[in-house]
Amino acid sequence: MIKLENLNEEILEKVKFIDKDLVLSNPLLISSNVKGKILYLGQETNTWCGSHKDFDSAKELEKLYDDFFLKNRMPNTLYWKYIREATNCCDVANDGNITWNNIFICSNVDRKGTPVLFNEINDLSVYYLANIIDILKIEKIISAVGPKNPYYDTLNMLANELGWSINDYPTVNKPCVYSDNEKMLYTYHPMYLQKSKNLDKVIEKTKKFINK
Repeated sequence: MIKLENLNEEILEKVKFIDKDLVLSNPLLISSNVKGKILYLGQETNTWCGSHKDFDSAKELEKLYDDFFLKNRMPNTLYWKYIREATNCCDVANDGNITWNNIFICSNVDRKGTPVLFNEINDLSVYYLANIIDILKIEKIISAVGPKNPYYDTLNMLANELGWSINDYPTVNKPCVYSDNEKMLYTYHPMYLQKSKNLDKVIEKTKKFINK
């Protein structure tokens, strides 16, 4: 099994190779200090600490991850409110058994939205997450990426890589769906859940999923 530190160095080098025009953010590299067995997945890693051109090693990016996530510096946005309430923990990294990443390992360096090179980073993102799930012995996944493409296709690629399948997608009337082995809960981004008046319902379903 590949070591996490070696995996992170490999990913950083591949992102630098792909991104000739410097349009991508830094990759979101998990550090070995994270111990959570539930992987919380968002959509993309926009504007993550500027550009990878400013960093020479994965260790520097691992420290950025630690400084943000393990020191509980996440903002009070709906994305973080959802997982905090679902775990009943303000400090989800240290008390909530959560490891955090995104379905796309990196995204736009200076704006929000779908990453401009998503075709190029699609396989790399799946490769990284599949290895992370193996290395950290992840037991469950909470995926808040919604049914919109390209996120839906990439999530399905990840499920297939793990030997799982997702045979449905969230709708307003059914905002949560599950993988065939019930190890993944798949829902919308919490911002949309609030707009559709489903956030409280999904929080309760996520609590049951975590405690099952």
